[in-house]
Amino acid sequence: MLKRIASIVERNPERPPEAGALRSWPFLTMVLVGVSISVPFFAFGGTLGQHADFPTVAAGIVIASALLGLWGVITGHIGLVARLPTAMIIQRTFGRHGSIAIVAMMVLSSFCWFGLQTQILVKSLAAILRTQLSYQLDERIGVVLVGALIASTAVIGVKAMGKVAVVSVPLLLLATLVPLGIGLDRHGLGPLLAIRPIAEPMGLGMIVSTVIGAEVFGCSINPDLSRFLKTSRDNVTAMTINYAVAFPLLLILAAALGTIYNNADLVATMLAAGIALPGSLIIILATWTSNDKNLYASALALSALFPKVERWQLAALAGILGTCLAAADILGHFIVMLTFMGLLIAPMSGVYVADFLLRRSRYTDVDAPVPAFRVPQMLAWLFGIAVGVSTLPVANVGLGLAEITHAPTIDALLAAMVFLFAADRVSRARPAIA
Repeated sequence: MLKRIASIVERNPERPPEAGALRSWPFLTMVLVGVSISVPFFAFGGTLGQHADFPTVAAGIVIASALLGLWGVITGHIGLVARLPTAMIIQRTFGRHGSIAIVAMMVLSSFCWFGLQTQILVKSLAAILRTQLSYQLDERIGVVLVGALIASTAVIGVKAMGKVAVVSVPLLLLATLVPLGIGLDRHGLGPLLAIRPIAEPMGLGMIVSTVIGAEVFGCSINPDLSRFLKTSRDNVTAMTINYAVAFPLLLILAAALGTIYNNADLVATMLAAGIALPGSLIIILATWTSNDKNLYASALALSALFPKVERWQLAALAGILGTCLAAADILGHFIVMLTFMGLLIAPMSGVYVADFLLRRSRYTDVDAPVPAFRVPQMLAWLFGIAVGVSTLPVANVGLGLAEITHAPTIDALLAAMVFLFAADRVSRARPAIA
């Protein structure tokens, strides 16, 4: 029995996957779509629907999704070529010691996302059970049970994550259409097309920037899963379907729900639609399919810091720590930290993409020596952070010195890439960058 369990648990993230572990595009598509469908995702879409008229929101989402699809194809291709997870790629970009702080921040960000989504799920279930069945759920016990359930698939690895996604994604896609259908039946298209007063309006450009900024972290860690794909065509197909088709459709659906029901809260929407109890299944599956990816990513990042510890053990530890964060009310302290995590991680992806384009051979030879530090790459990352903080509004604890794309995370990413390309051009007459 133990041997059977051991055979299905994923190991050795520092080595390329074996031929038998490679998958085609439907596998990655299902996992990525499952990651997209989450309670915070619906809240985000619903919030957009309250800050602009629906046609503007839909247009902004489509434009942003096309740009995300391009970036997803690029980062996914790097994972496919290197056959390494994001944390191992970052080691080759910044050096063994230079990457430690960045990998640690990735781990912390994944922990926080896991804790946030777990806490939201338990609070949502508690609200549904209280209003529909008059049952008072002990939220701390709920957090422990939910954390253990979600951690189980992350401990096993992508095989289990893929199986959960294959079962849950079709159900989620079908079930999320029910509140929309009920809302349209009750109210028609009037709420979607009507001109209404908006307290804090957002223009098309701001919506595009906001959507990209919200998803840039997910794009940055695409190599965690794309390393299991068979061909470049599989990568392009999976990323295109997810970012350019499924992602915008789901986000537009969430925005439509927020507009029709005038509420960004998914639980409140389900209560208004009269499907709270079956809707609880949506909330559970939505959190499971997105949150196991958070634990999986954190375990892969921890493997770069603790290479002698088994990946599944690190995933179990990540599940325990993430559950503790949920029990400690991470939801009440998350927003400011999430903003800064985006500014720290977005330029990281810009640097590793630029470095891959400049020094592809670093990522194709798994046994190539990796120096302790790569200074130009680290300086590019720091420059990107500085630009992001400079363009972050004062209201969000930034400096507010300038506006470039209206999304500080995108500003930071592009600035880091430009810096590294410029540094490489300056150094061409000198000895090659180490």
